[in-house]
Amino acid sequence: MTDEPNLPIDGETALAAPIGEEFVLVLGVADAMPQTLQVLLNGDPAMCMEATVVSWRRPGAPADIAEGFVAAIPLQIAGRLRLGSVVMRRAGRPVRFTLMRRALPLPGLLHLMAADAGDAFADAVDGLIQALMAGRGSPRRLAAALTMLQVAARNDGFVEVMGALDTGEVYLQGWSTELPADGTRLLVSHEGFLVGDFVAATVPREDLGDNGRGFVGLLDPGKVPVAPEAFERLFFRGAHGWRSLDIYERRVLLASTDVPAHIRDVLPRAEASPETLLRLRRAAQRFDGRDTVSPLQKPIRLGMDLAAEVPGGGMLVSGWMLDPEGLVDSIALRCGTAAETIGGSWTRLPRPDVTHAFQNDPLFAGRIDPTRHDHGFLAFVPGVSASDDCPAYFELTIDADTIAFYPLTVARGLSRQALERLMSALDPHTATASLAIERHIGPMLQAMQRPAPRIVEIRDFGFDEAAPLALVVGAAGEAEEAAVALSLLALDPETRNVPIVLSVPVGHADRVGADAQRLAGFYGLGLRLVIGEGIEDMCDAFEAAVGATGAETLAFLSASVLPREAGWLSRMERAYRARGGKVLVSPTIVFEDDSIRFAGTWLETDGGERRLSDRYIGYPRDVVRNAEPSDVVAGTVACCLLPRAAIEAVGGFNRSYLGPTEKGRDLCLQLKLAGTPSVWLPEVEMIAAEENAGTIATPWQKLAQRADRWSFNRRWTLLVANMRG
Repeated sequence: MTDEPNLPIDGETALAAPIGEEFVLVLGVADAMPQTLQVLLNGDPAMCMEATVVSWRRPGAPADIAEGFVAAIPLQIAGRLRLGSVVMRRAGRPVRFTLMRRALPLPGLLHLMAADAGDAFADAVDGLIQALMAGRGSPRRLAAALTMLQVAARNDGFVEVMGALDTGEVYLQGWSTELPADGTRLLVSHEGFLVGDFVAATVPREDLGDNGRGFVGLLDPGKVPVAPEAFERLFFRGAHGWRSLDIYERRVLLASTDVPAHIRDVLPRAEASPETLLRLRRAAQRFDGRDTVSPLQKPIRLGMDLAAEVPGGGMLVSGWMLDPEGLVDSIALRCGTAAETIGGSWTRLPRPDVTHAFQNDPLFAGRIDPTRHDHGFLAFVPGVSASDDCPAYFELTIDADTIAFYPLTVARGLSRQALERLMSALDPHTATASLAIERHIGPMLQAMQRPAPRIVEIRDFGFDEAAPLALVVGAAGEAEEAAVALSLLALDPETRNVPIVLSVPVGHADRVGADAQRLAGFYGLGLRLVIGEGIEDMCDAFEAAVGATGAETLAFLSASVLPREAGWLSRMERAYRARGGKVLVSPTIVFEDDSIRFAGTWLETDGGERRLSDRYIGYPRDVVRNAEPSDVVAGTVACCLLPRAAIEAVGGFNRSYLGPTEKGRDLCLQLKLAGTPSVWLPEVEMIAAEENAGTIATPWQKLAQRADRWSFNRRWTLLVANMRG
C-alpha cells in the first residue's frame, strides 16, 4: 500500500511541490485555466505573484473539472512562508485552492501528472521546464528542470567525440535529427548540471541516411570548469519540444592538445553560418603542443631559461623575447584554462647574448638596435599553477588573425640552486634588481610553501633522552665546522655533560658522522646525530632537531658560533630560569676583531617611524661592557635558550625566506606575539667568524638578503609600527 496521495479532483484542494524556497508547483483540476494568471498566496493581496500554468484536457471528466493543471508560482518574498492556500485570479471569477498539508516531492508530482495527462504529458512537462528555466534560474530550479527532462525528453542522437579546449570550451561531435544549426542552449547533466551556449555546424553523415545529420560544435560552459568525461546526457529545445543527446558508450575523449587538429580535419566538410565557422577556425588554431613562434616569418623569437612551479601556487618564468618592431600585442602564460597576461608586469633583464646571436640573422637584419639588450624577462605569475595533465605555454597575440604558442617545460618545484642561478644573473646595484625583488622575487617568497626539513636518519652515541635540557648544534655550512664545535663543547666541563643534538644535511652525513662517533667516544659525550633532507641553513638544522628530542629546554647553537670562554651555558640558563623558563635568552656575539655582530634587536623611532634596529652592530665590544640584561624585540637563534613548547606552538620557522637572518628574526617576533619575549644577556659573549656573518660577498647572497628583508618588512612593518616597548 502506498502513502502517495491521489490527485484531488474536487476543484477546491490541490497538491504543492516546493522547489527550494523560491518556487512552488501546484497541481490540481479546474474547469479552465489561462497560461498566465495572478496568484494570491494565502489569499493575501500583498503577496500577489504571476504564475505560469500548463494544463491538459481530462477526457470524460465533468465540465467543472475538465482540465488538469500545474501552476509554476515564484515565491518572491523575504523569509520563509507557510503556504496554506492560493487564490488564482481568472477572467470571470477567482478560484481558491486549499493546499494539502503534506508537501509532494517532484517525482511524485510527475507521476500523478503523467497518470492524469496521458498523451498530453510530454507537452505539459515541456511547458513546466520552460517556466523553471525562464530568467536567471536558481540551482534548485535547474535541478528540478533536469529531473523533468530526464522523464520527458526524447532521445535525438549521440555524442561520439568530445574534448576540452584550453579556453575552457568543450568540443562535441556526434549526430542528431533536430539539433538547431549554429546557436542553441544546452543543459548538461554530469556530477551536477550546467547550462551553456552551443554553436554547431553540420557535417555529412552517409551512414545515417535520412535519419539524422552529423554535427560538430563548441559548448561554452561559462566560468564553471567542467570535465567532458563526466558528461552524462545533454538536453536541448528542438522544433517539437525537448530532446536529449546521450553519450556514446565508446565515445572518444580527446586531450586538450588533440582537439585543434581534430577540428582542422573536419572543418572542410562543415556547413554553418560564417560566424560559426569563424569560431570553429579560431578553435582549430589553439595550442596543440607545437612551438609556432619559431617558424613565424616575422621578427619574433622566444626562448626560456626557467619555468618552475612554486610550491604554494604560481609559476616563476625567466627567459627572453626578441621583438624589435613591437609586433606582439600581448603575451600570456597559460596552463589549462588559467591564463595571466605578463607582458605589462614582467621585469626586463639585459641579455646582450641574444642581441649578438640574432644581429646577423636575415629576418632581424637592420631591425635590432645593437646598443639595446633588454630582451630578457623575469616574472612570478601567482594566478597560474602547472599540473601533470595540463600543458603550460606562452600565448602570443600578434594581430587579430595571428596567435602563436611556445610550449614550456615546467620544473616541479623550485630548488635553491635554480633560484641561485636565476638571481645571480641580476646586478644587485641596479634598479632592475630592486624591481625584480619588489614585483616578483619577494611576492614569490611570500607565496612559497617549501616543505619543512625531513629527518632521514638518527644515530645515537650515549644520548640521554630523558634530560630536561638539550644543546642543539646546527651545522649546515662546511662539514669541518661541526667537528670544531663539538671539540670546543667537549673541552668545556659544563657542556661536556649536556646531551648534544647535532643536526646536519644529508650531504654531510658520512664526514660528520665519522667525526661525531670519534669525538663522542673520546670525550664521552652524549650525542645524537640527526641527518635531514632539506637542511639549507642553521634554522633548517634546528627545526629538524626539534622533532628529534623531547627535552623541555633547547639551547640552539650554530656551528659557526663558538664559545669565547667556559661556563657560558650555565649563565644563560640562570637568566632563563629567572624568567620562569618562558623566554628566549641570547648572548652578545662578536666578530673575530671584537666588533659586535649581535647585541639585541631593538625597537627605535626614526623621524616618527618605528622600526627594528640592531643597535650595536659593528661597534667595539667595549660599548656594551657592564651592560645589564635587557628585554629586546628579538634575540638571535644563532645562540639562544628557549622552551621547546614555544617553538612548537608557533609552528617553527617561516619557510618563505632564503637565508637564516630574517628567518630567525621572524621566529623571535612570532614567539614574542605568542607570549615568549626575548632577552639579551650581555655578560655572555660568543664569537663568530667574519665570513659567516660579515660583508655579503656574492651577488646571490646580496640579492637573497635584500629579498628576505623585503619579505620580512611586508610581513612585519605594520605590527612593528604598533608594537610596544
